[in-house]
Amino acid sequence: MKKLFENPTEVFALTKEETRELYDNLYDEMIEEGKDVVDYQELKAMSTGVLCPDCNSSHVIKNGLQSGVQNYRCKNCGRQFRVTTGTFMYGVHEKGKMLEYIKCMSAGMSLRECARIARISLTTSFFWRHRILCALQSFEDNVNFFGIVELEELLMN
Repeated sequence: MKKLFENPTEVFALTKEETRELYDNLYDEMIEEGKDVVDYQELKAMSTGVLCPDCNSSHVIKNGLQSGVQNYRCKNCGRQFRVTTGTFMYGVHEKGKMLEYIKCMSAGMSLRECARIARISLTTSFFWRHRILCALQSFEDNVNFFGIVELEELLMN
């Protein structure tokens, strides 16, 4: 992986636009290295700093590992959590299967077809679809546009 910064402290001085560009560059690098979107989501969550999902405090400490995943504890409210807490990837054991499932879902396949291809149960397929749709719905509610945005309205009777 190529070096993006000579001095890592340069990252702290980036503007929002430069940070967004950094994420894009990291995403391109991850694709070249064979990483996937799920890895990018975890990277993005970690790069923004760990915040408590309950009180949004940044006063958190590491609190051991559980199944090889880092746990954190909030010093303000005492809540224990992981980086993926509150994301649609929380509790997903096999991330590769989730990515395969998202590909099937975006291709318009049925629940059964998605379950068969991703090698998961129909029940899991049902819950994952709802989890993804809820995440997309919350994303849609918080869309922010930058630069030039063009919008065309078409009304049909």
